[in-house]
Amino acid sequence: MHRWIALGMLAVLGCGCGPGSGRGNSDGGTDGMSDGTVGDSTDGVDETGGPPVGPEAMFELRLSETTPAPLTLQMNKEEVAELFGDRADEILLLELDSTPLLTNTLTAVRDACGLAWQFDDSDPNHDCSLTPLGQTFMGPDGTWQSSAEYAMVRLLTMTPANLDVSGTSSEGLQELADVLSVLTFGLVDDYSDILADALAIPRTQTVITTASLVAAFRDNFVASHPAVGPSGALGFTLGDALSNLTSLTDRYGPQDGHPGIVDPSFPVQGEVFGPDFKMIAEADSNLRLVEGVDADGGSDGPGKGYASIVVDQTGPTYEDELEFHFDDPERFRVEGLIEDLLIDMRFKLGEYPQFVPSCTGTTVCHDNLPGAPTSPQSVWSRNRWDFEYLVTYAAYLDYQSLTASIAYLLGSAEVNIGQGGNPPGWVEYYVLLDLGNPPEDQYIWETILEVAQVRLHDSGFSTFPEGVELAFTVEDIPCGLTGSEAAEAVRPYLQEQASVISDFLLGNYKEDNDPVDFYYRRAEDGVAYVYFTATNDRAEGVPYAYATPGFFHDASLTDKASSTSIAGVDDEDHEKLALPAGESHFYFEDDQGERYRARFMMGNDDSTIEVAVAPVL
Repeated sequence: MHRWIALGMLAVLGCGCGPGSGRGNSDGGTDGMSDGTVGDSTDGVDETGGPPVGPEAMFELRLSETTPAPLTLQMNKEEVAELFGDRADEILLLELDSTPLLTNTLTAVRDACGLAWQFDDSDPNHDCSLTPLGQTFMGPDGTWQSSAEYAMVRLLTMTPANLDVSGTSSEGLQELADVLSVLTFGLVDDYSDILADALAIPRTQTVITTASLVAAFRDNFVASHPAVGPSGALGFTLGDALSNLTSLTDRYGPQDGHPGIVDPSFPVQGEVFGPDFKMIAEADSNLRLVEGVDADGGSDGPGKGYASIVVDQTGPTYEDELEFHFDDPERFRVEGLIEDLLIDMRFKLGEYPQFVPSCTGTTVCHDNLPGAPTSPQSVWSRNRWDFEYLVTYAAYLDYQSLTASIAYLLGSAEVNIGQGGNPPGWVEYYVLLDLGNPPEDQYIWETILEVAQVRLHDSGFSTFPEGVELAFTVEDIPCGLTGSEAAEAVRPYLQEQASVISDFLLGNYKEDNDPVDFYYRRAEDGVAYVYFTATNDRAEGVPYAYATPGFFHDASLTDKASSTSIAGVDDEDHEKLALPAGESHFYFEDDQGERYRARFMMGNDDSTIEVAVAPVL
């Protein structure tokens, strides 16, 4: 038995003779299985008028009514790991909102090539050598310029000022607007101004906001993983903390078709426990030691035995060996967690292996929305973790309520969004004589989808075929929770699992119980009863072999004296017998099918009774 559990058992039982310690006399001595006083049978006649019985064995059964002292555990990391073992993976510490972690991660990716993209300049002036993350980008020619990861950065830093729509259906419109702006010496807005006006954002703001991109990743990329709930919260277990988060690699890696939130080629890392970590928990014991009799105890006849039982009157469950108080700072606390909780991880992002067309031209496309694709080719028919879905969903969040009506050149050019009975976000272009070959009518987020796909495959430095895979290794990313906050955040999760943790620590107590047929204990109604052993007194896997449990008035076991249901007593599993004052006798059958007479002597003080057990001949 683990040393912490052994110490706990001694503490909660509060005595030197416990279950499995050997059957002892009432005075503390031992003489094997027949530790009671054995009387001689003269002629086999039952003096009570029943059938003949054999020799009696006399025992004293006492009530143990002392409340054990609380059990206090104070453990460092190694002791916690030793105590919980493999079951540490089953103890949920907290569910972390993935929003801060995603925000910090995607911001790191966005800014991996510098911050010059924030200037009002058509050239974002990226330089990926400026950051540790950017320095990991490497394409076929060994430079960051030829990497697919840089193409993703280019996409995340698109602003009206630096947006490049070459190769898209908006290219002609951009060229026309920019030429007219030059020819009129700026009297006509250039394409960047038109785009900023239409989207109602500054020229230097990203076309897709980080907040919407984070929400898209949380609600789709993360929440669609089989190990994550619909809220996108990430569960962290005690096992995760003990492994410095490496166990998250398997849980959140590829599963059931999902590519994984994390890439298993780079194990997740993050130190949680500092060198001075301590977990201090105090629990009240619900274990009580009872004394009983095993009628077929051994070759010497009946023997006295000891068993531990649970007396739980606290709830909400009423079968806990220990009563923890994780929500009480005086009785539970965690010290020495790393204050700046940082994570190193690698995530991959893949795209659909074919170009995903925008839904254009027809009013049928009005209904082409997340969760309701109007065709198998729709972006909303793609996997929720695909690049195209994520980018379009983020743009949808940004512009789902957008309406605008902007005219240029005395009405010879117009941009109308959500006008003329069309839904918000639906954009229509009008240019005199269709100059610039403006895009067909469509949702603005599907226009952004087209631009995003083209830019992902042509960063300005390199081109890439369909089926691009992006991988980012981010280090020292704040997880959104400090060590102090985590120490408090675990309280409700542990309290919710208090019953489970109790069972982890002392759930094997029945294995040390002596196999008594009955024992003496006081019930919650204040009355002391003789309890006949029930199925739940046996350790897991130990069969319950009693054919006729309970106490009877007659040796043929037809007139039952005990009952499982007694007013004022919650227990309905055990046959219980309230003893009358003075002497009384009853019959029972043990797990071997042998019948016995039990003669009880009850004095004025019910804290102790005497019982003489004799086999029925």
